Amino acid sequence: MNGMVLSAMPMGEYDKRLTILTVERGKINAFAKGARKPNSSLLACSQPFSYGEFTAYAGRDSYTVTNAVISNYFPELREDLERLYLGMYFCEFADYFTREGNDEREVLGLLYQSLRALGSGKFPAALVRRVYELKLVSIEGEAPQVSHCVHCGKRDGGGLSYFSLEKDGILCDSCARGLTRNASGQRAEAEKISGGGMSGGSKPLSASKPLSASKPLSAACLYAMQYVVGTPSTKLYRFSLKDEVLAELGEIVGRYIKKHVGREMKTLQVLETMGFS
Repeated sequence: MNGMVLSAMPMGEYDKRLTILTVERGKINAFAKGARKPNSSLLACSQPFSYGEFTAYAGRDSYTVTNAVISNYFPELREDLERLYLGMYFCEFADYFTREGNDEREVLGLLYQSLRALGSGKFPAALVRRVYELKLVSIEGEAPQVSHCVHCGKRDGGGLSYFSLEKDGILCDSCARGLTRNASGQRAEAEKISGGGMSGGSKPLSASKPLSASKPLSAACLYAMQYVVGTPSTKLYRFSLKDEVLAELGEIVGRYIKKHVGREMKTLQVLETMGFS
């Protein structure tokens, strides 16, 4: 099987339990017996990021790795602490979405290309992270709508200049203004009713679920999002962004991921603890 080790956990005194994302069988769990021994032939292949061909036999609930030929260890990631933990986050994010028995070749290809870009040093780590996140949710069918207005369907690129987290996509100028007016009117009406003497200590209507406003979106950020969603993984990392556009992309994608991913990734918590955002 061809694939990449997403994670490795010690088991017993000398063994490891691996999670491997493979071309042939999606995500699998496998044991590498004796991999923690200093002279083990499985020592190198049982590390996260190890990419290559694994020989394994199937058991009842898992596989057992007997040999591996590794073509890439991504050693450059271990030279920079931020990029190392970002790479581990990429693996954890892929682990969250993938399943055994599914065709995960596209996710594996994205992970491989993203680790290459991250380790190359040619791109800001923040750019690689946001491209990876946005492309992965796109592969999983959960990408934001960036080709047309989610409210009216307008496709004119010159008039699509807002992003709505509530509606999971872009809005044209007209719809953004209209929805903002409607939201303001509803909020004012709720405040009027709640201030009119509700009895029994009832919860004011203005304290109900907030109506999220759309956020202005630059043409450069919109184009970047469209490019990522619509481009094959092999051609993703061929552009750069100005600092202000990267910050804009980071805010939008970050909030979108937080809304749609139901788990806080442990590696991100470590990055934040170390002062990386």
